[in-house]
Amino acid sequence: MKLTIRTLIVSVVMLLAGGLIWGFLARRSEQSEDAKTEAPVEAPSRVFSENGKTVLSFDAEAQHANGIVVATLVEESRKIEEQANGVVLDLQPILDRETAYSNVRMDLVKARASARVSLAEYERLQQLNRDGKNASDKAVEAARAASESDTAVAQNVAEALAILKSSIALRWGPALASWLEQGSPRLNALLAQRMFLLQVTSMNGGLQAAPRQAIVRFADGTHTSAQLISLLPQLDQRLQTPSFLYLAPAHSGLIAGMNLPVFLTAGAARGGVLVPISAAVWWQGKAWCYVELSPGKFTREQVSTVNPLDSGWFVTEGIAPRTRVVISGAQTLLSEEFRSQIQTDED
Repeated sequence: MKLTIRTLIVSVVMLLAGGLIWGFLARRSEQSEDAKTEAPVEAPSRVFSENGKTVLSFDAEAQHANGIVVATLVEESRKIEEQANGVVLDLQPILDRETAYSNVRMDLVKARASARVSLAEYERLQQLNRDGKNASDKAVEAARAASESDTAVAQNVAEALAILKSSIALRWGPALASWLEQGSPRLNALLAQRMFLLQVTSMNGGLQAAPRQAIVRFADGTHTSAQLISLLPQLDQRLQTPSFLYLAPAHSGLIAGMNLPVFLTAGAARGGVLVPISAAVWWQGKAWCYVELSPGKFTREQVSTVNPLDSGWFVTEGIAPRTRVVISGAQTLLSEEFRSQIQTDED
């Protein structure tokens, strides 16, 4: 009897232990299946290496979804723009000269008016003196002296005005002197700080003739066109070479004495391509664009910015004519390229 009870107890214990082990194994299996189901599915990488280059793969559907547009660059012929140094000129001396010129010109108007009145009075008294001595010789003589004095004053003021105009021309050039004399709208724009003046000096020893337009690059990477005014009748004190005076639109942050890179068209025309602004992405202070190696495959190439234009950059080396370049969506490609690098580093 005791043996039977003991056998029964052992059987029950073994059954309970087997059930516990089976339950534990079942739960482990379910957890494993759940983990597989809940694990994130990694998107296939679009970035790979080919012939030593980092290449991104975007098929036609992916390009459309990401707004990626590709265009073929056409060969152009342009004169190369050499870099020059531009200095923002202080407008206070021009304002002072304009004020002085206006004051002297007003003095001249008054002096000439006085001379005309004095001359008319002298001629009236002289005629009366002739007509029966209706004016005394003394009165006629006094009127003559007054007329000559007023005429001399007017001549002196006219000479002072001419000297002032010459000094302006010697300092700033004849064009600016003409603006002061005629009251040009360009001068008003300068004094209202809607425009600014640049003293532009070539970096390679000076140009004998300057182009009518130049490209000014600002610190924020933007650029604008500047219009030639005239040769500046003074040397750049640092470079000891001739300078030119340019007029350009005002830009935030500009102050007198600031140096800016300016690009002047010079030399013979060369062949190249225009890389539009929309194609450029910036990384580590350099401009880059994405070139299509084959349909759907893109790689990043550096863009030379030594020849800026209003619409982009004229590139003579590194990017050949007929190259297909991403002109919209380049930032998406850059983000994808560096996202892939971050994932690789984390792995």
